[in-house]
Amino acid sequence: MLGGQLGVALGLRARLLTRANPFLPASVAASALLAAAALYLPPLQTLLDTRPVGRAGFGLAAAAVLAGSTAARLLRAAFRRKT
Repeated sequence: MLGGQLGVALGLRARLLTRANPFLPASVAASALLAAAALYLPPLQTLLDTRPVGRAGFGLAAAAVLAGSTAARLLRAAFRRKT
């Protein structure tokens, strides 16, 4: 679920790396690292009652990022106003 949301956040931007919002890629990367920390650091696993995911789970998360980003790009292009 988080992967899809991060993908949408990246996919809604016309250009990813711009001066208009230089912190968006950094904040997305920080969110992904914090989510990984919740899954793989033992103190956070105990606190949050999480378990690490295997390769299949990681692959599904990566697919969710790609799907969210692609869907956001397609919808953005479909509903963009022509000026």
